[in-house]
Amino acid sequence: MSGGAGWLERVHGGWLALLGITILSPDALLIRLIKADDMTTAFWRLLILGLTLMTAAAWRGMRARQPLWQAIRPRRDEILAGLFYGGTSACFILSIKNTDAANTLVIIAATPLISGLIGAFLFRRRQPLRTWIASIVVFVALATIVGNGLGGAHMLGDILALGTALCMACYFNVLGVRINIDTVRAMMVGALLVALCVAPAATPSALHPWDPLWLVLLGCLVLPLSFTFISMGAKRIPAAEVGLIMLTEAILGSGLVWLFMDEVPSSTTLIAGAVVIATLATHSLLALYGNRNRRTVNANVGG
Repeated sequence: MSGGAGWLERVHGGWLALLGITILSPDALLIRLIKADDMTTAFWRLLILGLTLMTAAAWRGMRARQPLWQAIRPRRDEILAGLFYGGTSACFILSIKNTDAANTLVIIAATPLISGLIGAFLFRRRQPLRTWIASIVVFVALATIVGNGLGGAHMLGDILALGTALCMACYFNVLGVRINIDTVRAMMVGALLVALCVAPAATPSALHPWDPLWLVLLGCLVLPLSFTFISMGAKRIPAAEVGLIMLTEAILGSGLVWLFMDEVPSSTTLIAGAVVIATLATHSLLALYGNRNRRTVNANVGG
């Protein structure tokens, strides 16, 4: 691929990823607008998402002339990845319902670093010094946010946000190790399995008048479309660039809840969140700069 074509491809990938994050940013606001209880919200969000993804997998299989069962049947690795994805979704919903949206989104922003640390300890992937330094800074900031809520009304939600980030990091690591996983089927089976798990604690009929609209928007439009665009962008740009773009969700998502729900983040969250976002942005920019230098050196050696 020529330099000009490669540059256009990266710009295209960056815009696709940014579009996906922009579509995803109302996620926290829509969950806030749902008046049903926590478990009922989790049940319907996961069930609708799972059925939407099942429809997408079936339609894709039909186009490829596959039998329906073969098109939607997940493999063992996809079930494992799906369980982590389902855990991510359930913890995210319950966190948003039990703490400030800004707390949840800032804590989740640390997922790329947590994913890198899991890769280092479990899969022996070497991490540069900047990753370890950034991890220490970010974890101190996150501990400040969580510690500020200890014993208070936000404690459960903050802990669930950490659970969201951990499950998401595990999901990304499974995808990294098993590159042939079909992410549509993995997300589908995870959403449906966790929906079954929370069903006994849910009251599916106890929805308020506007709840079905918000749930359908989430499960049929926001989540599938954002996933599609982010995945398309991730295939065209480096992982560090994707991580940098995904930081905008913490800002956009918190801003929407602040604007429409008048939910003002605490001063601790604002300060610690600024430290987290600045650290992660710096880490991603250094990674991009390092990758660009390596490509230049390799090109000169090759020339």
